[in-house]
Amino acid sequence: MSVLFTAVLQTGRNVGPFQGDTTLIFNTAITNVGEAYDISTGLFKAPVTGYYCFSFSYQADKREQSGLTLMKNSEAIVKAFNSNKPGSQHVDNASSTACLELQQGDKVSVVLPNGCHVCGIGGTTSFTGFLISKA
Repeated sequence: MSVLFTAVLQTGRNVGPFQGDTTLIFNTAITNVGEAYDISTGLFKAPVTGYYCFSFSYQADKREQSGLTLMKNSEAIVKAFNSNKPGSQHVDNASSTACLELQQGDKVSVVLPNGCHVCGIGGTTSFTGFLISKA
């Protein structure tokens, strides 16, 4: 069984900041073999128990805080974050990767933390995952 996806955030503008943590919906699937990533909810649902690898990357301007968190169900797994000084005119790029053991039905998502923003232009913010092997 093959399971793999890459999805990008394509909104034509920056996303966030929001009041409270918000699941980011990567609304354009480049690849979605096995259809385990849902572009309408932003959730990956493990179709089989096994070992998976996930990564995210983002770009953001430095006018506000930026960051993302990889979630397994309701547990934060890895984060990328930058606290920027107001008025900076640079670009922030960050990424993180985690390999996880998932049970069938576990959900993995990327959350935009409270007060953070990322860029939704040009495919610069992405989420990827794939099954390494069944358990």
